[in-house]
Amino acid sequence: MYVRKKASKEKQLHSGGITRRAFTAGAAVAGAGISALSALGCSSKAKREEAGEPQVVTDASKIIDALSDFEEADLGVSAAQTWEVPLGTKLYHTGGSWAACMLTPDSAMHPNTLGAFSTASGRTFTLMEEASLGRGYSFYDVRMSESIFAWLEIDYIAGAWALLACPFTDGSISGNPITLDSGDQDWEPASFTCRGSSVIWQKMPQPTGKKRAETSQCLMWTSGNEKGSVLWESTGRFATKPRVAGRSLTIAPRVRNDEGTFYGMTAIDLDDTSHGMLDQLVLPSGIRPFEAVYAQDRFAFSIEASYESGGSLGKMGTFIGREGGSFVFFAREPLAQIMFSGSRFLIKTQSAHYALDIENEKIEGVSGPDRSLGFGEFPASEGEATGVLTYATIRDAKGAPASGMARWLSLQA
Repeated sequence: MYVRKKASKEKQLHSGGITRRAFTAGAAVAGAGISALSALGCSSKAKREEAGEPQVVTDASKIIDALSDFEEADLGVSAAQTWEVPLGTKLYHTGGSWAACMLTPDSAMHPNTLGAFSTASGRTFTLMEEASLGRGYSFYDVRMSESIFAWLEIDYIAGAWALLACPFTDGSISGNPITLDSGDQDWEPASFTCRGSSVIWQKMPQPTGKKRAETSQCLMWTSGNEKGSVLWESTGRFATKPRVAGRSLTIAPRVRNDEGTFYGMTAIDLDDTSHGMLDQLVLPSGIRPFEAVYAQDRFAFSIEASYESGGSLGKMGTFIGREGGSFVFFAREPLAQIMFSGSRFLIKTQSAHYALDIENEKIEGVSGPDRSLGFGEFPASEGEATGVLTYATIRDAKGAPASGMARWLSLQA
């Protein structure tokens, strides 16, 4: 609850790609077991906890407006390291010294390729040039940890997709891919993340498809296990992507379904074998969160649009708080996930990042690299870390896209 104050050396690596032939052989074997790895074949029951009371905040004293109440200060959030990356590179960092890459290849033969970026050396390694499921499939999304590489392949014409994973070690992937889940045009491509040796994903029906009334599920698979397990179910679609911070996973399922449309931001304990609920915050009726992450004992979440009802928590912007307490409010349009380190939070807006120190009530604007305005600089990292990996597109003197840049922004006090 908030109280207002008065006035190692990296190994030399080689490109660790696996041939399409090896992947195709593995995918054919793994594809036969898709149904066994789907939600119906999982090894644990989904948790269904009773939802708390919707948090309708109408008391202005419970809202701390960061833009007007916080002091502008130099919090020392600056680029500790800067690297040039290939033009068009998108980075996805879930912790450790590696970030997954979606790359734009030099050859027109491939619409995109997959790789890994080392924050220790600043080098980029191409890992996959062609989709493993063969012609008609393209890479759609990718994530990784220090030991797992996971990606999504999609057939845009048929609407079919598959989520796959394989081991990752020191810049290389190895072994045959494992198909974790799949879907057709009635199922939205899975949103997913990685933690340690696990892949966590959400499977949801398309909002207007034949399966729109089906239950959505959040699942987790850990390397070495034959099957994945269902962590949570939602009667209706999840509102946000799964976000991991330390031991917690944050999701936003539908709750209180017999009363209306309510989303309950829910923190799940990943270190507990029963994967029980750590905390939950239910938003007012009809209010849909855009992003949410559990920050130790509070939720940091953003609302993408302003609602006519719902009190203060129905306004566009980012909120930091917990059930029954006060909320720090940052009134700018949110564009990406929220990062934090202790009591410091980094929020992405149209033209910059903003660092908020909620304990000391200080705020700092963090500009993007020169000539990145328009394309913008976006956080690649998610969850909790002492620093944030970002990526940006840099224009040349004539305003044309010329190069890519990655930065490591120090966030800790």
